[in-house]
Amino acid sequence: MALAAESATGILLGMNVPDTHVPLIKQMKVDYLRRCEGSIWVEASLTEEDYERIHEEDRGEMWVPCRVEDESGKEPIKAHMLWAWVAKQRRSKL
Repeated sequence: MALAAESATGILLGMNVPDTHVPLIKQMKVDYLRRCEGSIWVEASLTEEDYERIHEEDRGEMWVPCRVEDESGKEPIKAHMLWAWVAKQRRSKL
């Protein structure tokens, strides 16, 4: 379940980070609440402010929340991922 949450948040951030940057996971916070029943469904989201930060800042980090739901419609885990983005190539200090 944690892998699904990491994948969903990573894909979301990766699709919104400029091609000149790379997303990096820094921290995962997962609380296991109950036993999972059947398949899971994951939804991750960013706010408009998050989108703006990603495109305006050369490097940064943010907590990306996600919702994990099983077949019963309940949340077996609560998950938040701390993602960062940095430039693919470092700038020269000349």
